[in-house]
Amino acid sequence: MSAIYDFSQAIYKLNKDKKFSEALKYFKEHKTQFTPEQIGANKYIVYEVLTALIELSHFDIIFNFIDQYKVILEPKNFSFLLKKFKDKPSINWSVVNRFCDLVSPEILDTECKTIEVERKGQKKQMELASNKEDWYSFKTKALFETKNYEECFNLSKIALNSFSSLHYSNEIWFARKIALCKKHLGKIDEAISELQIVLRKKKEWFIQKELAELFFEQKDYGKAFELSLQAMNNFGDLDFKIDLLVLIGKLLELKDEKDLAFKHYSLSKLLRLREDGDKIKWNVPFDLQNKITEFAKPEIQIDKLGDLKIELKKYWKTFDTKIIVPSLDKKISYNGKIDKILHKNEKGIDGFIKSNEGKTVYFSINSNDDLYERIEIGKIVEFNILPAVEGKKEKAVKIKLIYPYKSNFKSLIYEPLTHSNSANPIEKSSKKCRWTPPEGTNRFFQFVPFLFPLKIL
Repeated sequence: MSAIYDFSQAIYKLNKDKKFSEALKYFKEHKTQFTPEQIGANKYIVYEVLTALIELSHFDIIFNFIDQYKVILEPKNFSFLLKKFKDKPSINWSVVNRFCDLVSPEILDTECKTIEVERKGQKKQMELASNKEDWYSFKTKALFETKNYEECFNLSKIALNSFSSLHYSNEIWFARKIALCKKHLGKIDEAISELQIVLRKKKEWFIQKELAELFFEQKDYGKAFELSLQAMNNFGDLDFKIDLLVLIGKLLELKDEKDLAFKHYSLSKLLRLREDGDKIKWNVPFDLQNKITEFAKPEIQIDKLGDLKIELKKYWKTFDTKIIVPSLDKKISYNGKIDKILHKNEKGIDGFIKSNEGKTVYFSINSNDDLYERIEIGKIVEFNILPAVEGKKEKAVKIKLIYPYKSNFKSLIYEPLTHSNSANPIEKSSKKCRWTPPEGTNRFFQFVPFLFPLKIL
């Protein structure tokens, strides 16, 4: 083979067909036709060989290849390769940690590209994180998973201060890592304070569990139990709450509720087994099996898993705090206009509405909502008010745009409309207000107030 281009293309085509083993075999058989310097300097060969190694989880060979051919990874190729680790069924964070060290984040692209996505049948623009932000996300996660807590703590703080805005709720995930690193560094009080702030922003079950574990360490068992049950009742697959079940079991033992503790330990064990009881889904920890054995009771068998789930779900629901839902303001609705927009991005839009009475109320609308693209400063809306509860301020909800959009909305009174022989084809029967459609308005829309005098468009 004479051309190194043909060599790289042959490997590329095999990778494209997902023939990764054949790609590596082809590289091994033909690499002697080129010098190590030629191979190491060719970004296409480097990318294709590393792709095949990542896909086949040949992690040790990755770094041997880089050392042998004195590879200096091209920044864009590095970012593409880094993301390939995320697609693995089980991520080797030690490898990711080492891979991130191959480049400095300072040389990575800071551009945030925009792509078009479809949500509920509507196409929307979504901004992606930059390669530099992705590096910080991967690196801090890898440091935490490999128990390098001091370095993870410091790098997460740098990440929060390195970007004017972050994506995919990374500002929350970096703050969460900081709090959890403080836990592992022995700063439990600080960890609790910071994780409580994170929980107010992101009410995920695993954050409630992590906070419960901190209170457990502080021997505040009442608070730990409360948060554990909140986490259990929160949205999330029960299969992933196996450690939470063990925590609840420990707390129930402390409450001297032995039978319930035994059932929680048993459920944690059974969820680790496959439904047929034949193969292991996850390993059962030795400590968990010991806990169950200590009760000197017949073990609950796998065929009773369904019944045990039903029984304990009923128990958890007796602690469900979500049944306390604030009711809407007794006033049926308010009218007002969009006064200020704070943010508009892939997550949604939020800002403030100023009511006819001069009251300013916060609102937020998800990007999936039909109103997302139609909300603008000055638009007139009808809304209800959700009262303040548990430290949260009141909020505008059930927001609807009303017609006409531009009018003296403080004084406009909608009344039945009648035809007139005057120059204006539509006028109100009341002398209080006369509505004149703008010149050139389509005749259908001139009659909208007559057809729908009290309707919301």
